[in-house]
Amino acid sequence: MLSMLTALSCLPPHPSVSTVRCAAVQTANPVSARTLTVNGEPVQEVVVNLRAQGLQAKPAIANGRLGTTASLAEIAAQNHALAAINGTFFDAGGDNFPAGAIELNGTFEFNARGTLLGFGADGKVTMFRADESLSLSVDDPSSSISAMWPWYLNRLSTQPMRVSVLTPYFGPQTRDPKALVAEVVDGRVAALHRGLTPIPANGFDIELGAGEAQTPIASRVHVGDPVQLTDTVLSLPSDKPVPFTAYPNAIGAGPMLVEDGRMSLEPSLEGLSDPALLDAQTLRSVVGFDRSGHLIFLTIHQANVWQEASIAKALGLWDAMNLDGGSSTGLWYEGRYLTAPKRPLATAIVIVQA
Repeated sequence: MLSMLTALSCLPPHPSVSTVRCAAVQTANPVSARTLTVNGEPVQEVVVNLRAQGLQAKPAIANGRLGTTASLAEIAAQNHALAAINGTFFDAGGDNFPAGAIELNGTFEFNARGTLLGFGADGKVTMFRADESLSLSVDDPSSSISAMWPWYLNRLSTQPMRVSVLTPYFGPQTRDPKALVAEVVDGRVAALHRGLTPIPANGFDIELGAGEAQTPIASRVHVGDPVQLTDTVLSLPSDKPVPFTAYPNAIGAGPMLVEDGRMSLEPSLEGLSDPALLDAQTLRSVVGFDRSGHLIFLTIHQANVWQEASIAKALGLWDAMNLDGGSSTGLWYEGRYLTAPKRPLATAIVIVQA
């Protein structure tokens, strides 16, 4: 655990910020917390100096497997985290799979349209509206056509015409007993199976739905064929490719709240229109960063997304986005909850000492 020197600290004066309680702020600790009131709403804030030696922010998947949940404290413990906030949207009460992009160690494990927050080396961060385009090629020497254009990455589906890519985060094996599966190990097709198939730890499975398995696509896949999987990050609304190799870890949610220091809400660009997400006065979670590059977690007692954006801007966030909220809202710091979620979570953002 990082050393702590604690001092009593209040926010600098700001017309929209009133501090009702000066919370203990660890001045020598690169991860600090405080409680404040902004625009009349109680706010919990954690500030992280990502340039501190050995400190890293990254997404975390509950139990290391999609489709499962754990308490925020359990996810923090699983990752030996100093601090954590709830992550992206997920199908709570359903299959528990996420609905926002997740990249871990240079590989996207889930892709979705929305705002994307990327974490790079030496505290580098980026945030922008994005989508991800998945492409897959299996080089069959007997055919000039190699592209497959997968429908899904780590999504549950029995759609008979699909092409899915399933990585170890999906689970130990595929789940469709009628599919044809190409097992890819170290960049080559290692085996072909019908039905339930193990997912290799050093590769992934290509799952062809029962209908697709009877088409020429299946006939172009052979043991030994080289395979290349890429996930291209596209900026919205232009759909132009964005270089992203400098950000090996990323998480997506939305909508974007603040961009370049200004309130910037365009939910429709991110495919978001549900009034329950945008207009509801509910608990909110925010992640963003200030102009100095400090990563900032916020939980807000009650707000819609426009009020949430106003609070994020008032606290000096340069870029900020909405995370899953309501019953998922949770903030954990130094072994205790600052805001306790009311249900188990599928993902989180964690701060770890590398």
